[in-house]
Amino acid sequence: MSKLLSKSLIEKLDTKKLWFFRFKKLDDETILITNDIWAYSYLTNDEFKDFIVWWETLSEEKKSELSFKKFFKDTSYYESDFKYEYGTKNSFLAFWPILHIMIITLRCNHKCKYCHAAAAPMTAKELDMTEEIAKKTIDTMFFSTSPEITIEFQWWEPLVNWSVIKYSVEYANKKAKELWKKVNFCLVTNLSLMTEDKLEYLLENEVDISTSLDWTEEVHNYNRTYKEWNSYENVIKWIEKINARYKTICSDMNLWFEKKMGAMLTVTKKTLENYKEVIDCYIENGMDWIFIRPLNPYGFAAADLKKLWYTTEEFLDYYRKSMDYIIEVNKNWKLLREHFSSIYLWKIMRPRDPNFLDDRSPCGASIWQVAYNFDGKIYTCDEWRMLWRMWIDEFQIWEVWENTQEVYENMITSDNTNIMVQSSTLDWMPGYNDSVYKPYIWLCPIHNFKHRDTVYPNYSLDPKKQISYWVIDYLFKKMKDPEVKEIFKKWVREPDRAVWKCDVI
Repeated sequence: MSKLLSKSLIEKLDTKKLWFFRFKKLDDETILITNDIWAYSYLTNDEFKDFIVWWETLSEEKKSELSFKKFFKDTSYYESDFKYEYGTKNSFLAFWPILHIMIITLRCNHKCKYCHAAAAPMTAKELDMTEEIAKKTIDTMFFSTSPEITIEFQWWEPLVNWSVIKYSVEYANKKAKELWKKVNFCLVTNLSLMTEDKLEYLLENEVDISTSLDWTEEVHNYNRTYKEWNSYENVIKWIEKINARYKTICSDMNLWFEKKMGAMLTVTKKTLENYKEVIDCYIENGMDWIFIRPLNPYGFAAADLKKLWYTTEEFLDYYRKSMDYIIEVNKNWKLLREHFSSIYLWKIMRPRDPNFLDDRSPCGASIWQVAYNFDGKIYTCDEWRMLWRMWIDEFQIWEVWENTQEVYENMITSDNTNIMVQSSTLDWMPGYNDSVYKPYIWLCPIHNFKHRDTVYPNYSLDPKKQISYWVIDYLFKKMKDPEVKEIFKKWVREPDRAVWKCDVI
């Protein structure tokens, strides 16, 4: 790389022909370049030298590609095209917030070892949201400038407070009709309290359902302890029933494919013992996607380091083995998507942001997602609300009361909202702004706070950045293989969703 970037070559770089770009050496033969409209290209070492100095000597095919991706300023309408594509990629900045998380209750009938929310016992009925607070919460969220909002019911087992879920769905639908807005619903549930009647109500009102599944049976029941019956068997039963019902009510196979449930896998130390078994279990039960995520340092998970935790390197080794196996599964004509990778692939391959509200610059806290606690307190995001359960309450942004318009205006313009935007915007962050992966990565103020007692990141000490960079590195290296690239394209061909993030427990 030093020879490619000798002083004499840099001095010859013609900025009248080249637009700003970032680059890295992907492997011995390949230089990866990206730009601010999220475009990328692979260049050989010789092509990279030609690109920055004598771009006329590139092949016509490569020049055409780089011109199309706006690495060259070679047309009179270049600037207008670039502005249009930049605006398209960042169109999410126009409206906010879109995702409104309602904490229906803190009670739960499970005792998950990694519970991020530090759930309360079933006897603590005082920790349920009331209809009065639910009404004020919904009145507040409908002041959002977004024409479409999503209400997510969660934490921890929202079906415990079923009457308030029904009230909220019916009141929000009424409100949306009056205000000419579209409202979507998502329920995050462990499925232990699901019944046929509840399922029919949820399907009738188009409430998406999300869950978690820590395969295999032994691992799931170990991680997600439930004393009344086999939690694993119950989840499997309801996933099968829900997907069967979707198949009967969806008008075509594409819609069924979109609606079909998957599940989130939370990797613990016990999960590291296998990866093929986990993936095979998903396939055997008819699932099309899996979300492999590491532990977060909140709630019970932060208190049980010895039994649950592993190093970043151990997680990435598990993730690599899992992804290699998932790719082989896809080569054998079985579609199975990994959701974490798909978020980045969507950014790399699609013309619009995937609406995964965490993974943005700035991050989603306050301006794209807001968490309304059972008691009416409002937090910048659900992760900050989790820290409230750990006696850290600095990031409450407001509280619901009668004048809901005033509540909305105050929470959107609060000091904490401004801090969240500032501390998660990559453009001024040393290291992050210079990275070739700047178009695809994000910052998490709460993760930084939990690790280093400050919302502002340290580039060299950011564990989330390390995981994100490794995953994107893996994807770009794999995409050099045309067969794998075609597989990845299939992962991001599904229709756009209003909100691609639906947290699962």
